[in-house]
Amino acid sequence: MDDNNKTDRIRSFWRFIIFKIAIKTVFGFVTKRKLLLPLFFLINALCWSQNLDKTDSVRTTNLIDSLLIDHDLRNWSVRLFGNIKAQGFKLSNNEAAFTYIPNNLYGIGIGVASRKLILDIGFTIKDKSTENTDRFDLRGGFIFNQSVIDFYFQIYDGFNIQNSINNTTVFRDDIKSIAGGIDYLYLFNAGKYSQTLLRSGLKNQEQNIFSFGVGGFLVYNQISADSSVIPMEFDPYFNEQARITNIISYGIGAMGGLVGLFRLPSNFYIGIGAKAGIGLTIKNAETETVSYNPRNPVLYKLDGSVLFGYKWNRFYTNISLRGSIHMSNLGFENNGAFTFLSGKLVLGYRIKGNKKSI
Repeated sequence: MDDNNKTDRIRSFWRFIIFKIAIKTVFGFVTKRKLLLPLFFLINALCWSQNLDKTDSVRTTNLIDSLLIDHDLRNWSVRLFGNIKAQGFKLSNNEAAFTYIPNNLYGIGIGVASRKLILDIGFTIKDKSTENTDRFDLRGGFIFNQSVIDFYFQIYDGFNIQNSINNTTVFRDDIKSIAGGIDYLYLFNAGKYSQTLLRSGLKNQEQNIFSFGVGGFLVYNQISADSSVIPMEFDPYFNEQARITNIISYGIGAMGGLVGLFRLPSNFYIGIGAKAGIGLTIKNAETETVSYNPRNPVLYKLDGSVLFGYKWNRFYTNISLRGSIHMSNLGFENNGAFTFLSGKLVLGYRIKGNKKSI
């Protein structure tokens, strides 16, 4: 065995050890939820795949480098942010409605941004005097030429239940929500549009840009609880099929949307986005006494976002609001909706001075 092969194996070994430690630390929340075994196999597959042909490894590295890494420090910024984020759901019929939302919505964080990637790490602010929702949030996106891809994965344990009957609120720590999805949008007139440049404060908005797009989406949602998600005292307002203890739904659909960037006076700018889709979903619901599959497969999806920002010299700031809702009929005169709401305030600083052109 020559020295080069020995060196490669030593490097692979240390990458294996470091990668495992990092994954265990960052995703400790997930592994506590009995996902350790599949995560272990995933880590091993990723690490030992380095023993494949060196040409394949180089090609993969070059692809990741070209898509995500910007080697010019003038295109990088560091940022601080505060946010409000909530993923919840609603169960309703013709007589009443119950809304399930987490009770600690606020967070702070730090991040970095370039023209190719934004990476923000946030920390939830918990109120020690009350019961808190345990949560894991992962949300991101990429823009490749005319293709816009957004993805998310969320796990929430514990919800406040608000009802429309007497407007009281109660906390249930046994209710758990798992949600994930991918959106894809192809922009017909992408031009110089880049949401990443807009959010990272790297570029002055020189002209107004507006574009339509078409694409599709995939969604997954699950709600589970130790007992009915409808508190016992409100049973008379709902039928047996609404007293859900577990429901799982898979959805796929087509989607259309639009995006716009608009220049305002004095280095202010605004960005907007809207998407609407319709698709099909497969659902399975369980109550304490029955199990059933809602027959109506139609799924409706609505998304909206707005960003207002200001840029000066090497500093920038922006505030953004974003909302999403998936609506579906659960049968037996019951309706369900999954919601996501977020707000974010960012203050950023460019590491090096402005470039003349980007």
